[in-house]
Amino acid sequence: MIRKTLKAGAACMLALGAVAATQATAQADDGKPKLSYVLRPQVAQSPYTGVDIYYGGVYAGTGIWSQDPGGDIDGNGNTDPGDALIAYDGAADGLGVEARLETGRVASTRGHGSPYWSPWASGDLAEGSKHSMKVCVVKGDWESCLSAVSVTA
Repeated sequence: MIRKTLKAGAACMLALGAVAATQATAQADDGKPKLSYVLRPQVAQSPYTGVDIYYGGVYAGTGIWSQDPGGDIDGNGNTDPGDALIAYDGAADGLGVEARLETGRVASTRGHGSPYWSPWASGDLAEGSKHSMKVCVVKGDWESCLSAVSVTA
């Protein structure tokens, strides 16, 4: 029993270390609050890659890439179509959240109150092709984006 508890505790510590290792900050020295993020990379059997974005140290929202058609990630019974982006604005801070693919595909909460899930932005991409996804906080014509992360179709 004690051995199982120790193994579980060690696994949790490793997982926390992996999350901590993926935290980063991106910001020009312009006096505005800093952006930071936590990357939730794909794990075995998961078609999702998520990026939680923080503005000034406060959670702003999430951008998610869905590789393959899957489950009900937005909680509204809408099955995701695969090769798709979705954005979530989780903070009533006056900012929106956008998830962007280098192909021009955008999922945005811009102009909506929070909490809000954007519609899925989808379209078929070549199986196994690599793409870049950025997650941004936006308001009006202002935006601040994190560095791109790699996702696979």
